[in-house]
Amino acid sequence: MTEINDQSPDHLERRCRLLGHEIRFGYCRLLPEDRPCRLIVECWQGSFDVVSYLKQHYTDEQIEGFLAPPKPKIASLIELIERAKQAAADPGSESGSPSKPTG
Repeated sequence: MTEINDQSPDHLERRCRLLGHEIRFGYCRLLPEDRPCRLIVECWQGSFDVVSYLKQHYTDEQIEGFLAPPKPKIASLIELIERAKQAAADPGSESGSPSKPTG
């Protein structure tokens, strides 16, 4: 990723529909997860050429990755349940064994 300069749109502001308050493009571009928000194109496309900006600063694979929709909640829950079942079935697994009370 390249450094931000005076020509950067990072100073532009708009209301975030996910957070519910004003934020700068710089926040959308670099979330705490160290990647852009998946809604960055939807939210900013009317303000400047966000697609060109992203193509200049990220690879096609990176863009595809962060623009991908999240897994449906049910799929995430099923994954968690399956992992819990596997952990419970594996007696050597630390996460599968119940914790013993101390004291």
